[in-house]
Amino acid sequence: MRILLAQNMPHVPAYGGANRSNRIMLERLAARGHDCTVVAPMHITRPEFDQRLAGYGVEPCTDGETLVFELNGVKVRAVTAAHRLMREVGRSVAETEPDWILVPSDDPGALMLGAALVAAPDRVVYLAHTVQRLPFGPASFHPSAAVTRLVRRCAVVVAVSRAVQDHLRRWGDLDSELIHPAVYGDGPYPVADGDSVTMVNPCAYKGIDIFLGLADAFPGVPFLAVPTWGATEADHTALRQRLNIEVMAPEDDIDRVFARTRALVMPSLWDETFGYTALEALLRGVPVLASNVGGLPEAMLGVPHLLPVIPISRYGDDNGRPVPRVPSQDLEPWRRTLHRVLTDEAHRDALRRAGRRAAGEFVAGLDPDALETLLRRRAPETADVR
Repeated sequence: MRILLAQNMPHVPAYGGANRSNRIMLERLAARGHDCTVVAPMHITRPEFDQRLAGYGVEPCTDGETLVFELNGVKVRAVTAAHRLMREVGRSVAETEPDWILVPSDDPGALMLGAALVAAPDRVVYLAHTVQRLPFGPASFHPSAAVTRLVRRCAVVVAVSRAVQDHLRRWGDLDSELIHPAVYGDGPYPVADGDSVTMVNPCAYKGIDIFLGLADAFPGVPFLAVPTWGATEADHTALRQRLNIEVMAPEDDIDRVFARTRALVMPSLWDETFGYTALEALLRGVPVLASNVGGLPEAMLGVPHLLPVIPISRYGDDNGRPVPRVPSQDLEPWRRTLHRVLTDEAHRDALRRAGRRAAGEFVAGLDPDALETLLRRRAPETADVR
């Protein structure tokens, strides 16, 4: 099959759950012999982008305002100017004649979705990731009846978790195909044995205030923060003000983070799609303290600890960027649970064993070729499904 991924978020680097899972799924399809192309924005400066690609041993070619290269079998068209994204989708469809166009929900203004439906109206697959980016439901950043109608025109809708599938059905009256992305790599997974309490992507959406409160409550314990897409300058400042918090640059290899981790906290205050990081931690025997919201209970697989938070229910607007209105939180359940995890060795060991067992069984049951199977099954009669 010829497959085009049209996404309004970077393909490289890919630190968020949505674009990282898209990248892994597309590379899997390429490894299976399919002709795969991605159109995506660059999102960082050209020197930063070149440095990133050099780390992969890749040197891009320039095609107008688009950088073209191949990475892990996938042809990438990184668009340097945002206003060119829609035009590049149309151009790529004309050139590659894809059997399917994959469009993630993380698409402000539905630019890629609209362009894909114009170029190939019967061959668009909508990948429902971030609940807040869906055009309907109480958590939606930008509710839109018009964009909802575009989603309904898609040939296939894919939900990446049961939480998202339930959301699509409840708030959008949309049926979907459930595919848990197989993004966890091949085992055996190393057993983490670090000394830090870690949080990935500390920001308001993800509950940074709880992380900061825990660091203040345990001044003698090392904390590790790994900021990715969500952290603001104010977040970075707050992290730097704590002497027991070390800030680590994001890593493509998550094992470098977990090698330093004793416990992972995920105090998210919004509806998580799933919580890939929680499951990645469980696979490596890292105890996880997660908020009881969105898809995190699904990702925790019945392993303790799910903890209460007051979720974000309102957002302000900063030049079109949603700014969360963060409710005050009760730190005590988090402080008490973290104290037990850090001081009760028998409890910590039980969590480590339970997490590795549950996560290992879950990952063993995933089908890494589920998307390929779906695309073949739903292929239009005119598609080349070789």
